Amino acid sequence: MDFSAHILAAKTALHLSAVPEAILCRSEQIDRIIKFSKDCLLERRPGSLYVCGCPGTGKSLAMEKLKGLLSQWAVEAGILPPDVASVNCTTLTDATQIYSRIYHSLQPGADDDRSVGYQQLKKLLSFNRGAKKMQLLIIDEMDYLITREQTVLYELFQLSVLKDSSCILIGIANAIDLTERFLPRLRTFSCNPEVITFPAYTKDQIFAVLLQRLSSLSVATFHPAALELCARRVSAASGDMRKALYACRTALDLFEAENKSKSTEPEATCLQRDQFVQVDHMARALAKVFRSPVIETIQALPKHSQMVLCSAANLFRKRKRDAPLGELNKQYLGFCKTTGMRPVSSQEFSGICQLIADQGLLGLGTAREDRLRKTKLQVDHDDVVFALQVRLALFKHHIRYLRSSSREFASSETACCKSTKETTANFNDPPVRASQLL
Repeated sequence: MDFSAHILAAKTALHLSAVPEAILCRSEQIDRIIKFSKDCLLERRPGSLYVCGCPGTGKSLAMEKLKGLLSQWAVEAGILPPDVASVNCTTLTDATQIYSRIYHSLQPGADDDRSVGYQQLKKLLSFNRGAKKMQLLIIDEMDYLITREQTVLYELFQLSVLKDSSCILIGIANAIDLTERFLPRLRTFSCNPEVITFPAYTKDQIFAVLLQRLSSLSVATFHPAALELCARRVSAASGDMRKALYACRTALDLFEAENKSKSTEPEATCLQRDQFVQVDHMARALAKVFRSPVIETIQALPKHSQMVLCSAANLFRKRKRDAPLGELNKQYLGFCKTTGMRPVSSQEFSGICQLIADQGLLGLGTAREDRLRKTKLQVDHDDVVFALQVRLALFKHHIRYLRSSSREFASSETACCKSTKETTANFNDPPVRASQLL
């Protein structure tokens, strides 16, 4: 298969605009949205719904799914399909502009320069004053409408409880407590919107969604370990599916650039079955997506400083509090013996620990004897693993050391430690087709 064509197909499948036929891992939330909307439409009953959750958790994708079903429901019930007004509040310069945006979306022929207020919009949405069918209002980024008195938000939700209203209101925002914190008086207006929360994606869910997106490709593009690393890193950071898709597309760019620079021979224009995005491509891509001062500091440390920090990460995964400097030194010596590297002297080791402490990565106390000084890891274990994973080709022993040590404590591993072991499995295993893993 042509290399460029396959890479383009993979990027298209991983793009945000690509809406999959089935939306994985969000069936409960989507079913509730569909039931609410369908009941309101078929019963010609107004209502309000508040959809909330962190960015990249599938809220907008659920709205696209809903809009695709409206006409089908109307045809089956023999009624007119609802008019739909979708407004993203980030485009508004003033909260009161929402009335005009909704009005002109429902009345395309109206004068765009005409300023519309709440009363005109209320009249448009009333069955007694002109409305002939239900009107669906999808207000995205609703928290941008927060004002001192919250007048606009209150009036929008009231549209769904007015007598003879044709309004089905769906508000979307990141804040989970928007209706409780900013709109405590909603119940006094007999308005109690149903709240549906979209949780952040877990590691397994991100992995499943990525496999689904890639299942249509004829040739495997990503090594499974690369997708696993992406899923673990994104789920640990935010659970934002958009970042996972962006990281995969960035890894594809790195993979494409690397292969084009290797050779200009004719056979290099075709994708071979043993060519796929490896863990090092994904690690570099994730480093671009998650630019962290801590990770950059760890990557800038000298090799032995990184080895000491790696030893500390392993030591404090076993014991949660602190440990004497002498115990950390023993851990470091064992690490050097495992990797076949010559350790530094005790005095140099103490200096390295002080350097790491000055960088804010390690806590280092005081004591009469140097070996009795208390040490404590000041950064997350996962950040240490990820920072070293980015330079896997140069520091693969660091990761293997953490991996081998983690086996001794499998019964008490945290999810972060499991990430170390699984993402550093044998990267030379043959690639698995995405369709086979679904």
